[in-house]
Formats: sequence, C-alpha cells, structure tokens
Amino acid sequence: MNIGLVIAGGVGARMNNTTPKQFIVVKGKPIIIHTLEAFQNNSSIDYIAVVCLKGWEDILKKYARKYNITKLKWIAPGGSTGMESLRNGMEVLRADCDPDDIIVIHDAVRPLLSDDIINANIAGVVEFGTAITSIPCTEALLYSENKETSDKVVDRNLIWRTQTPQSLRLRKFIWAHEEAQKRGITDTVATCTLLVELGEEVHFVLGKNDNFKITTAEDIGLLEAYLTQREKENR
Repeated sequence: MNIGLVIAGGVGARMNNTTPKQFIVVKGKPIIIHTLEAFQNNSSIDYIAVVCLKGWEDILKKYARKYNITKLKWIAPGGSTGMESLRNGMEVLRADCDPDDIIVIHDAVRPLLSDDIINANIAGVVEFGTAITSIPCTEALLYSENKETSDKVVDRNLIWRTQTPQSLRLRKFIWAHEEAQKRGITDTVATCTLLVELGEEVHFVLGKNDNFKITTAEDIGLLEAYLTQREKENR
C-alpha cells in the first residue's frame, strides 16, 4: 500500500493566531483539508494517516466527513516536537501496516501539493528506497557564524532546499526511529535529516516553488493568490 502520513501536530506559534495554522480557513476550506484533498484525489494513495494536534482530533474528523476525505484511516496524537510527532505516526502505522508499505510523509501546512510530486515520491522509493522532495537553490549564499557579517561564499550549486513529502518504506521508517533512540538522537528536524544523521544516503525528487510551507501570516495571502489562480485555470 501507499499511505499518506500528514503531520499536523504543531501549534503554529509564529502565526500569532488562536487557531492552529493547519486549521485556518483559506478560500472556504481549512488548510489541512486542501492538503488532505491532494492525497484523497491521488489514485496511487490507498489510505491517509494524520498526526493531529491534541484536542483537535474531533474537529479533524468533522472536517474529514464534511469534505469527503474517505481515505483517512488513522489519527495519531501530535508530540511535543516534530520528531516525536513523526514517531507517533510511525507507531500507529506499524501496528496496522506491512513493512513494505510506502509512507509518503507530508506537512499539513504545505497545501499546494501536486499529483506529480506524490507520484515522484512513490516512484523514488520503489527505485531508490527513499525520496526527498527538494528544489535547487537559486539565491546567492553567504556563510556567517555571528549572523552579522560574512567573508565566505557557499556554492549554491551544492545546496538543495528540502520540502515534503519525504518518503520511505515503513520498515525503514521504523528502523530510523528505533536507531535514533539507541543513539540518543531526540530532536532532528525532519525525516531526511534523521536519515542522514544515521549515515544513510537519501535520494532527491524534484519539488516545486508553490509547494511552500505556511509559516507566517504573509504566507496566507500567497496561498490565497495561488488558489485563486488555480480556480481561474480550471474554469
């Protein structure tokens, strides 16, 4: 099976909003529903799991019913860190799924996820064992230790900016988190960084600039603009 694992366990403190950012309504739908619809509508995805902010599980279920997210099968509790949320998602899947199942891990607050990216992740895992959605860096990069000055250029051709999905088979997902516990790795920021810290090589699949993460209030306006443009294109 191919399973979308959507991470929605954060509070979104930088938004300065009483509603967690994944539940903010944009263009008539909560952000998390825009994200879940990408998995719901992808023919290669069999089921969806969500790691949900504690206390918001019933609201998530209500929205899933309202917007006909029929592939939603599992809800796991969010953790105190992103890594803990990932581990909670892994645990709920290991109890129910086959070790060979492909897990497509995605941030709930990247709502413009495309079919192409989901399919590339699945194909990447089949061929290479991992798939990390990434885009090449186009900006000039300077290295600074004091955050005020620099005298060193970083070659941007060597830098790739990671996005989600980040995908792998369930057995590797389980191994990574069990191995992290053995080695005392407790707060790495993403699946890709965890794998690299464990000495694994990861493989890139190409992302898109519109697959951005909603982080600040300004990003809401950008999301609205993209969704409006999509509506015009689909008329």
